[in-house]
Parts: sequence; C-alpha cells; structure tokens
Amino acid sequence: MLKVERVTKRFGGLTAVSNVSFELAEGEVLGLIGPNGAGKTTLFNIISGTYMPDSGQILFQGKGIGGKAPHQICQMGIGRTFQIVKPFAQLSVVDNVKVGAFLRTNSSHEAEQKAREVVTFVDLKKYADTPARSLTTSGRKRLELARALATEPKLLLLDEVMAGLTPTESLEMVKLIRQIRAERGVTLLVIEHVMKAIMALSDRVAVLHHGELIAIDQPAAIASDPKVIEAYLGKEYRFAEN
Repeated sequence: MLKVERVTKRFGGLTAVSNVSFELAEGEVLGLIGPNGAGKTTLFNIISGTYMPDSGQILFQGKGIGGKAPHQICQMGIGRTFQIVKPFAQLSVVDNVKVGAFLRTNSSHEAEQKAREVVTFVDLKKYADTPARSLTTSGRKRLELARALATEPKLLLLDEVMAGLTPTESLEMVKLIRQIRAERGVTLLVIEHVMKAIMALSDRVAVLHHGELIAIDQPAAIASDPKVIEAYLGKEYRFAEN
C-alpha cells in the first residue's frame, strides 16, 4: 500500500530523515518507534504532504504522492492524527467530526450521519452534542481519531494517540485501534512510546534513530535487537520483558 524509497529531509544543517526506505502492506499495522528527535513525526509530515522530501519518493497504491498538497493526499486515502490534539473547542463533538466527513460529501445531512456513526464507533456517543472543550484527554484523543476516520482513510497515520493516557485508557485505545483494522479494513502506521502497546499492536516495528532506519522486523526480534536496545529500549526493557 505504501512504499517509502530513500527519503531524506533536511532543515538547514540538520538531517531529520536520512535515506529511509520501507514498505507497508495492505491491512498491516507497522509500529514506528525511536527516541525523541529521531525523525518520526517529520516522516509523517512528509507522507501526509506537509513537507516535501529533499530526495527520494513515496508511492501510495503505486502512485507517487510527492508534491501533492495535504488535502489531496487525504482525498487519495491517507488520514492522520496529530500528537498535539487541537479540536475546535467551541464546536460539539459531532461538528468536529463533520469537518472530516465533508471530504467525501457536500451534503450537511450526509456528513452529520457519517459523523454520528464514527462518534459512536469511538465510544463518544454520550458526548456527541457537547462542546469538545469539555472532553478529558482520553476523550480528545478519541475525537482526534474520529475526525481522521470520518475522511474514510485507507491508510491511517497515528501520532502518539496514547500519550498522556493512563494504563487502563491505553489498553482501551489498543482495543479501539484493533477494531479500526478489523472492522474498517484500515492499514495503520503508528508512532508510539508506550512499548507494551506498540509491541502488542504491531505486525512489524520500524526503529528510527538520528533520522536513520536502524531496524525493521517483527516485535519479538526488535525487542531483542542489540542496536535497538542500545539506541532506544535500554537494557532495563530487555530485563523487564524476560
């Protein structure tokens, strides 16, 4: 579904993403991990059209998406969430989600129907007509997911949707992400620092370090990879897993 080929992005003298290549199959969940500043969100911004790569190319379902605007890439079927959640605070939960639904329809009635269906799916039905500002952190994360789902993505980029959640809320989010794949057939690329969650969710895990892809493999192999342990997980993680 997605093919990233030798992608590099520089900001002045800083190389944020360096010669990164990987493929993502339809229906797969690929986790993306690495230290802060490793280039994970920059890579998301390149895929979603916010940044142009300095070199390399990205293919989505066989078609190059380099140079396309974010809204065009979204129309092609790539949705995303943002690490820092910023809903339209004064609007209701449903109206927030309608904004995403308008990508596929010009009808306010159809957009509202779609929004209410998605709001129910992410378990925010009882808050559907309340202002977004009244939601907890967990609720806002679910709203962010709902807004992206309303665009009917084929590929969904999730940027730390579990950040700031309690362990119980994180487990509930893992369940919801699994439902997104199972019930909606969405392929997922997931940035996350909650290791227990990302290892449980992912078919494979890719590791970025200083902008470079240092490993990509099944979760068990990543958890025991000496390069990954040294760069990110730490010996404590290996001992805890054992």
